Amino acid sequence: MVAERIYDLMYRYWAPWDKVGVRRDLVNLMDSGRIDPDRYPRTIDLGCGTGANVVHLASHGYDSWGVDFSEVALRKAAKRAAEAEVEPHLVLGNLTARSIPGVDGPFDLIVDFGTLDDLRGENRRAMTNTVNRLARSETLFLIYCFYGEKSDLPMISFKGTSKMSHISPGELKALFEDDWNIESFSSDEDWHIATFLMERR
Repeated sequence: MVAERIYDLMYRYWAPWDKVGVRRDLVNLMDSGRIDPDRYPRTIDLGCGTGANVVHLASHGYDSWGVDFSEVALRKAAKRAAEAEVEPHLVLGNLTARSIPGVDGPFDLIVDFGTLDDLRGENRRAMTNTVNRLARSETLFLIYCFYGEKSDLPMISFKGTSKMSHISPGELKALFEDDWNIESFSSDEDWHIATFLMERR
């Protein structure tokens, strides 16, 4: 598919988000004791890229899984894991499909750093279905996204949030409120980004 080829090229040559490393919100969640491998042992990163978060979780005792549709990204994730001497489960898969071969729920912690907001229309609803399918009662879902009113955003941006890649206020509620309790976790209004922590009812 076209999207997979584009992301393969970006991961091979230049994927700016890949320089971020382990996400601060995930680290804060772990350091605060909000999650630990005893209460939330099984974790999955949806759109894991080159595996910074997956490897970090595996290094701290979690049964860590990552899914991405880029073969290039997953090869880099496997190399990162080998260097850290951990063995997370890395799976090639489409998050908008009705199932992901090799990935069965439930998971105790689901994370998404910039995947749902990159989808549009029915694909966004399809990924929401994937999240619901992989969760159990009391699963936590940590989601970071470009976030803002469409009217406040540029049409295209190579530095961050744009009309083409964002989640509008109220949209997460529309997608998830039937099954999840939604808590604002962190935000940066200047950069139009936000992180939410949800708990499955």
